[in-house]
Amino acid sequence: MRRVLLRWAPLAVLVSLIALVVLLAAPVDRELVLRIYALVVGGLALATLTAATGFATRRRPSQFAAALRRKPVRFGRPEELERLERQVALSIENAADFHFRLRRTLVAAADAAVWRRHGVPLEQGADLMPASLWAVVRPDCEPPADRRAAGPPLEEVSALVDEIERMAPS
Repeated sequence: MRRVLLRWAPLAVLVSLIALVVLLAAPVDRELVLRIYALVVGGLALATLTAATGFATRRRPSQFAAALRRKPVRFGRPEELERLERQVALSIENAADFHFRLRRTLVAAADAAVWRRHGVPLEQGADLMPASLWAVVRPDCEPPADRRAAGPPLEEVSALVDEIERMAPS
């Protein structure tokens, strides 16, 4: 911003000196010289303001340009994986979390595996999966009586996931 002002300041000083010399040395109409001087100084002021405005808007992109800019790709763990990890951690600690959070995910995965492998919905898949898995994913599974009790151990959850994976077609 300072550069913009300093670029036009010498011109204003030069115009002022020329106007002063013309007023003192030449036999011309003073009113005409002052009007021309005011017009030139006003033009310089407008040029300075235009340059300052252009300089100020150049610092940050417009909202339109910012909207068009691509967002940086976040290389990290997928959100779904992090959500599943949280569900598993919560379900191990609390039986209610297992039943109301992780069980839904297991039911969806078992339903998809039974459908892909055998072409039947989960409700008809009782004899197509191990009894330990069916006890967890069956549609009429009741919530735990003690919701604050500990959930199943990690090994049991891992075994359930392994059973679902074995059911999926290869």
